[in-house]
Amino acid sequence: MGIERARGPRVGVHVDSAALRQARMDAGLSLAQVAGTDLTRQAVHLIETGKVRPTLRSLHIIAQRLGVPESSLLAPPGPMSDEQAVAELRQLSDRHDDVSAVDRAAQLIRLGGSPERLAFAHHYTARALYALARPAEAVPHAREARRRFEALRNPWWAAESMDWEAIALNMLQDPSALKVGRTALRRYRALGPRSPETESRMLTHLGTIYYGRRDYEAGLASYEAALQVEGGVRELATMARIYHGLGMCHQGLGCARKAADLLFKAVTLYEAEQRIAGAPLRQDRPRAENDLGVVVMELGDLERAEALLLAALDNYAAAGIDRLQSHTLLSLGDLRQRQGRLDEALDLVTRAIERAAAFDEQYALTSGYRQLGELYEARGNHGLADASFHRALVLCESGGLSERGRDYMRLYERVLADRRQARRRARSATA
Repeated sequence: MGIERARGPRVGVHVDSAALRQARMDAGLSLAQVAGTDLTRQAVHLIETGKVRPTLRSLHIIAQRLGVPESSLLAPPGPMSDEQAVAELRQLSDRHDDVSAVDRAAQLIRLGGSPERLAFAHHYTARALYALARPAEAVPHAREARRRFEALRNPWWAAESMDWEAIALNMLQDPSALKVGRTALRRYRALGPRSPETESRMLTHLGTIYYGRRDYEAGLASYEAALQVEGGVRELATMARIYHGLGMCHQGLGCARKAADLLFKAVTLYEAEQRIAGAPLRQDRPRAENDLGVVVMELGDLERAEALLLAALDNYAAAGIDRLQSHTLLSLGDLRQRQGRLDEALDLVTRAIERAAAFDEQYALTSGYRQLGELYEARGNHGLADASFHRALVLCESGGLSERGRDYMRLYERVLADRRQARRRARSATA
């Protein structure tokens, strides 16, 4: 299917339907002959009747088959048309120029305009804010975009906006993310025609949400399904995200070497995309560097882990992303603890807790206090260790993180058991 975004009557390149049909008649070609192997007869028919708009790629194919310049098939847009405004936002998104996308969309929202223009402005604002790791701001825009697309009776874009709402909720560690994401995919799959890239992205987002819930098997299935969508993976960054997700799910299942291989591929692809496409640095690459650093640390390669974790921090700073740095600071703290550099570890974990609290990152906050408890215990400061473990457990309970709380409780019980055993040994040695 050559129509990548054929979900409503005003999406894609605005063509002159009458000029298109006349050009086909002049060329003496049938709909099937114009479609060839790149498009479908139905797609050409929908474009010719003005029911959908083609992508630039589809327009190029059709113009070549008809032997006419593309410009002869275009309908001239009016000044400051919706077509121009939406195309500008889409181009900024495709170039990953997220800061400019937020600024331009905000300007369009302030100026007002047609319901469709405003719906797209909110949609692209949500996407860009998520990419900038600002999910709390992204969610309201995604919801507003969905509401507006539903009012416009455009279920394709309503489902897409819901999908971005889901992944932003996931970054906020909101338990409703899974339900929203699954609903978005179900609604999208009930429509036709569909974009393979959109369906693949929705499955990738679902894989990320499953991973966050520690449902690693479901995460693997979702990422694998994203790979299997024909024509759904076209960009290096898309493949990198899928490898990244697959790697993290394998790590969760205890397959560290498999995870390391997949995460290495993800980091390599993110680097290649940035180098080849000239794409700006985003959150994806430093997140993958952090995750690969954690896995190779588990495999015992502390030197390589340190290089990856420091690179992740540098790339977060270069991308202007303060959120998410807490996770890498905790990873570095773990590394310093393994190296026996406890003072540095304490400083890193304390900084991570401060950042996690500032951005309301509950997972990182609870992990930080758990890690702080282990560090104080290693230094022999049992009072501060107890206080840190208790704080982690309280945060898990108040945040509804019951499974994580149980894991921490088991760890704390082992700490207490080791402490009691050390005291017994000490008494025996002095007896």
